[in-house]
Amino acid sequence: MKTTTLTNTLKSILIAGAILSSTTLLADGGALYKKCAGCHGMNAEKVALGKSKVIANMSEADLNTAMNGYKDGSYGGPMKGLMKGQVARLSADDISSLSSYIASLKK
Repeated sequence: MKTTTLTNTLKSILIAGAILSSTTLLADGGALYKKCAGCHGMNAEKVALGKSKVIANMSEADLNTAMNGYKDGSYGGPMKGLMKGQVARLSADDISSLSSYIASLKK
């Protein structure tokens, strides 16, 4: 009887640990955006370096398209080279979380 209780307790701990670790591995769009705020503004309201669009006006889908396009080189104007470097290390989940966060900044 004690072995069963111990086994069930260990299983519960392992399951709880797996759930907690999987949620902490998800990208945090707000934390990721801190690197972007210097050029785009805290609320994504600035024309970055006087050349970009105001990204706060973009939809989540458009932001996803833009960042993935910068990453693979298929998107962008004068800031294409700079932005490619900014998104190069972002995973698909990072880009999704970042797009969602930026879209949430709309007023």
